This record gives sequence, C-alpha cells and structure tokens, in this order.
Amino acid sequence: MIKYLFILVNAFTVFIYSLFGGDNGITVSGNIPKTIIAGQEVPIEIKVTKGTMSGFAKLQLELPEGLSLKELDNRGANYSFSDGIAKWVWASLPSENDIVIKATLVASSSASGAKTIGAKYSFVENNAKQVVEMVPIEITIEAAANATTTQTTTPETTANTNTTAATETNTSVSNSNKEPAGNVTVVRTISKGTNDGEYIVNLKVKKGSTRGFARYSDDLKSGVIAKAISTDGSSFSVADGKVKFVWVSVLIKDELELSYSLTSTVSISMTLKGEYSYLEDNQSKKYLLTPEPLEISLTPAVATNTTEPVITPTVAVVAPTETIAVVTPTVAVVAPTETVAVATPTVAVVAPTETVAVATQTETPTNTNPVDETVAKKDGNVNYMVQIGAFTNGNVTASVLKQKFRISETVKSEMQGGFSKFMVGSHGEYKGARDQRESIRNNNGVRGAFVVAYNQSKRITVQEALMISNQKWYK
Repeated sequence: MIKYLFILVNAFTVFIYSLFGGDNGITVSGNIPKTIIAGQEVPIEIKVTKGTMSGFAKLQLELPEGLSLKELDNRGANYSFSDGIAKWVWASLPSENDIVIKATLVASSSASGAKTIGAKYSFVENNAKQVVEMVPIEITIEAAANATTTQTTTPETTANTNTTAATETNTSVSNSNKEPAGNVTVVRTISKGTNDGEYIVNLKVKKGSTRGFARYSDDLKSGVIAKAISTDGSSFSVADGKVKFVWVSVLIKDELELSYSLTSTVSISMTLKGEYSYLEDNQSKKYLLTPEPLEISLTPAVATNTTEPVITPTVAVVAPTETIAVVTPTVAVVAPTETVAVATPTVAVVAPTETVAVATQTETPTNTNPVDETVAKKDGNVNYMVQIGAFTNGNVTASVLKQKFRISETVKSEMQGGFSKFMVGSHGEYKGARDQRESIRNNNGVRGAFVVAYNQSKRITVQEALMISNQKWYK
C-alpha cells in the first residue's frame, strides 16, 4: 500500500512540474508565508531558475485585492506595480543561474480571508515567447489582534482608533504603489585638461528616487573628439552629434557622477546643450541644462619652433658643397653659372620640404588611439519596424518568411551579430509599429514579433528611441 502511495505522489509531482516548469528546466517558486495579519508587512522572495538563458525577460506577480507590494531588490530589472500586478523587466538577464527577487508584501488593514498569489515568467527562446508559471500560493489574511480589544472600549474611543489605523495603513499602501515624483537637477562644470586643446566636463545628476531607463546627452560639434572618464554604471557612446550616457536601469542612489574629455586638433567654438531624460510613472521626462559656450584653443608656439632648426642647416651645407666641388677647378665664366643654377634652387626646394615633414609629425599623435575616439555625426530620424525573426540558417530568406506567414508587404533583412534579422514596416510613430506588431501576432501567427528602432541606419533600443522622439510608450 505504501509503495503504491509513493508512486502516486511521484506521479503527481511530475504532473505539477510539467504544468508549471519548462522542458528546459526553467522554474519559478515563491518563499511567501502562509498567513499574514491585516495591516502587516512581511518580506517575501520569488526565485527564478533560468539556467543559461539570457536576453529579454519579464517576471509578473499577480496579487489579489487587499495585498500590495514594495520593492526591495530588483536584481537589475525595471520594476513597476499597478492594479495588483508587480512586474520586473530585464532588457538583459543577469548571468547567474538563479535570480532571487526580494520584496515586501503589504496587507491592507481592512483585508481578510484566504487569497491566492500567482506568478509567471516570460522569456524568448528560438525566436518565440515562452511562459513558465509558478504553482499558485494560498495565503490567509487574519484580523489584527487589537481588533477584539477595541470592542471593550467606549464607542468614541473605538471610532477614533479605527480611523487612525485605517488612515495610517492606507497611506502606507498608497505610497508603496505610486512611484515617487522625480526632483531632478543636473550641474555641469568645465575645466581645462592637462594636454593642449583638452577640456574636462564634469556632471552631477541629482536624480533622487527615480529609477529604470535614463540617458544624459550633450551636443557635440563635428571634428571634436570625446572620451569617457567616469560613467557611473552607464554605457558611453558618441553618435548622431551627441555625447551619450545610457542606463538600462540607473543605480539605486540619489546622485550620479559623470565626466568626459573633449579635444580638437584645431581651435574651435561650440555650445554644449545638455539634456537628462528619465522615466516617471512609465512616461519620459526631461531636464534641460542651460546651453554653455566652450572655446577649444591650441597654443600656437609649438609649430614655430619646429621649422627653424630644419631650414638653417640645409642652406649651410649646400652652399660650401657647390663652391668647393665646382667653382675652384673650373673657368671663371662657369663658376657663377654653377652658383646661380644649382645653389639657389636647392635652398628654395629643400626648405618647404622639411617644413611639411615636421608639420605632419606634429599631427600624427592625435590619431594614436582611434578605437577610443569617436567623431560626432549629424542627427537622424527615428524609425520603428517590427522584427519577425532572426536566424543563423542561411536557407531562411525574406521570400521564405513571406510565404510561410502570408505577409503581403516587403520583408527587409540585415546581418547583425551572426544572425540574419528580418523586419517589416516603417513607422515614424511607435504606436503605428505597436499596432502592426499586434496584427502580425494575431493575423499572421508570428507570436514572437516585437518592435525594433533605428536612428538613421543605426539600431538603438526602443526606450532610447522613445526619448529621442519624445513619444509615449503603449502596451
């Protein structure tokens, strides 16, 4: 009997795993207490065993009425909470096999009874969206202990006690659900560097409690070279006529410290126009800095000293050589001919040749580190498209995909990172691309279709494109 019971338990365990665990070993589990007292806050953990999976992913926790959540440790994800649903979104997953999300579960003072908490983990595998669900967790909300003792007091005292408790609890829950308003300021200072024609730009971004995607940029004039010094967790680049610091998720601290250098091989005048873009309530906001003029000037004394020692020895050597070798043994009439015809052109030709050679050598060191230096380009327009697939198989072509998914419009392709990527559509507005994505998913059966963005011909993230084009994001 015990043997059959053991087999039954094992079979049931395998059945549950097949429902809520993927074939690839990806699972979601929760460390959540079975009971919680109304008005109480308790820490919880959600564990995602992802294995070697990487790239985009999303964890979603679904809470019933009477329960809410406060963020503690998001493991590098962009966190949001609204209408009983908590979301953690990764543009790129952490490298570890297990991701443990920590949060605080809050029970409303008026809540009671049995509740069910669910969670699901979404990711992309083989160009298709996959979903793994957590086994639902039952939790019971019990009445607070002081609820029975207040019944023995006078009606006036009871009313005051309940009003105070409800006010304090509701305020706490309300504040946990709403992301605090961003009180953002940016201070920029410019100082002269140690090298000729070099200037250092220092930035202090007081971002407060804002979090998620953010970007700082300064306009850059063509011909000026920018190098990163301090990035504070951001990705530094120079493109589209701007210096850029981009965070997928800004560091959890009140102030960011950034710095970079500017150099030029010629004297130049420019104006730095700075902008810090960030997210608040899932909407893009900007802080604009006051435009600041900058004069990059070079010291002129260096070029003058390099030409003088070259010309002087050239004249001194040529003149005696012609006089000794030609003039002395030859007839008097020939001597002036040799002196005029040979010596004079030598001085005229040699001097400029030496001068050019020295000038070329003084410009060469400015290009010794071409990998670390990027010259600004002109701004371009943002374009949104819908990607329908990425393949390493060379037999997959645009015509094959058109036929397979019954797509009538042109399918574009590009090679990137060893993959042939295929896109459709061309939209100046994100919403248009979003609508086409939904149409392709529902009508053409491309479940893994998603929106991508380009600035001129360069591929950028959708978040950055929304900030550049100052557009709103839609689900």
